[in-house]
Amino acid sequence: MLLAGALVAAAAGCGSGRKAYVTEERLDHGLVVSLDGVGGYNWGPRWLRKGLDEAGVEAALVIYDWSKGPGGMWVGDLMDESRNRAVAHDLARTVATYAAAMPERPVTLIGHSGGAAVVVWALEAMPERCRVERVVLLAPALAPDYDLSPALKRVEQRMYVMHSPADVGLMAAGTAVFGTMDGRHSVSAGLKGFDLPAACADRSQYTKVRQVRWTLDLMKSGHLGGHMGWTTTRFARDFLGPILLGQRDPGRPMVVVQPSATASRPGDRHARRTE
Repeated sequence: MLLAGALVAAAAGCGSGRKAYVTEERLDHGLVVSLDGVGGYNWGPRWLRKGLDEAGVEAALVIYDWSKGPGGMWVGDLMDESRNRAVAHDLARTVATYAAAMPERPVTLIGHSGGAAVVVWALEAMPERCRVERVVLLAPALAPDYDLSPALKRVEQRMYVMHSPADVGLMAAGTAVFGTMDGRHSVSAGLKGFDLPAACADRSQYTKVRQVRWTLDLMKSGHLGGHMGWTTTRFARDFLGPILLGQRDPGRPMVVVQPSATASRPGDRHARRTE
């Protein structure tokens, strides 16, 4: 327990502030790791962390600072793919160490914008025996036809992809000019979601994906459609929190399969425990 906590705390670049979000008790309930977009500001993960805590998520809530620094060096974060993949390997090692020390605890990875790409690359780099329960990609700055199937092999239940057609400034114009995290000058999946690649390595893995498109209805949860709307405290509390607690399973399936009696369903292992 202490080893897992020390490694997670060391990997988290941001302190937990006044409230202790990484404690032995929280680590015993599970692990939620959140990554911000390019620039290293980490405002979004702080808002998101607060909202998940208010929703009743009792797992350790870690902000993983992957940016080059100092804050605001977003061009370097965006364009240095080799470094970003190396950082993703470090995140993969951190998660694998926690999973080995704390087996059967749920792990959720949440990445916003550029951080979503780092999450995907971390999943690709994880040992074959390592699994996370769910992944949430918020406005992912990856090309829409990026093949997610290698990453999905490390996901037990769900990968939620959240995208907004209103996020034109960054997820359309921005990535068309400066490029996506994987070096494509095009609109990103953060605008339109992912497409099933023509040369997909393993189509069956896409049964785990649910795509959530921003609509006016999400304004009820405090999301006005913009790039940062996915990480507001209110959205995290009212929309993301219930996902981690196993209370909702939103989104449109990318690949539909015939349901069976043995099909797995999202669990509620991040929910409050009762003895």
